Amino acid sequence: VNLDQVSMIKHGKYYLRSGRSNHTATTAEIQRITLSRVGKTWDSMPIPNVTVDDLDEESIKVFKDLAVKNKRLTPEEVSVDNETLLKNLQLFDGNYLTIAAILLFHSHPENWVTGAYTKIGYFKQNDADLIYQDEIKGSLIMQAIKVDEVVYTKYMKGLITYENQRRIDEYMFSRSAFRELLYNSLQHKLYSSGNPIQISIYDDKFYIFNSGELPDNLKDDLYAKHFSTPYNPKIAQVFFKAGFTESWGRGF
Repeated sequence: VNLDQVSMIKHGKYYLRSGRSNHTATTAEIQRITLSRVGKTWDSMPIPNVTVDDLDEESIKVFKDLAVKNKRLTPEEVSVDNETLLKNLQLFDGNYLTIAAILLFHSHPENWVTGAYTKIGYFKQNDADLIYQDEIKGSLIMQAIKVDEVVYTKYMKGLITYENQRRIDEYMFSRSAFRELLYNSLQHKLYSSGNPIQISIYDDKFYIFNSGELPDNLKDDLYAKHFSTPYNPKIAQVFFKAGFTESWGRGF
């Protein structure tokens, strides 16, 4: 652990400085500090015995289409073989694919990362009144698309009106705003926790839970413009290239 960031070690616990006070370091903080010592992040760690051929071709194709559509990559930049594309996206560590590559483009990322999926539940009267639920699995690229589709076709109730012959569905929450919450949950999650993202939907509200914690520098500046500080920078960069997010820390 970087001793410049640790104020004391007592009874087997690490304490970190935060302003003028100390707090017990969480597992995520210790992990982050340890990896940063060698210039690594958790999602950049290599996974052996997985090749580009093991990845989901549909997920890669969808990413390419989105990247070109949203003008984050040119047609020429995506007109390469998959291995070259992933290397250009910095999803290799030496000769090995990284955790980020597996999460983003493998159809079964749970084989390596426990809980790498999203649970959706519809609740009626209270938190114990679960009516129905779904589990959305697969690559993060496909989860980003499928979760949005399932929520707005099966879970969110829309008020239907007609303008001439055109049907208009008006939902309780802006779909573009929901997508931003969803994409941020997928890219900033603490995947080493082993917990899936949980979306609880009611008639008049919904909650999105993902394991993680805010960086210290954002706890006071979350509602203002701030530096983008992704916990999983490799995943965040690919989400940016796909046009899911902006990577600008524009405020909450």
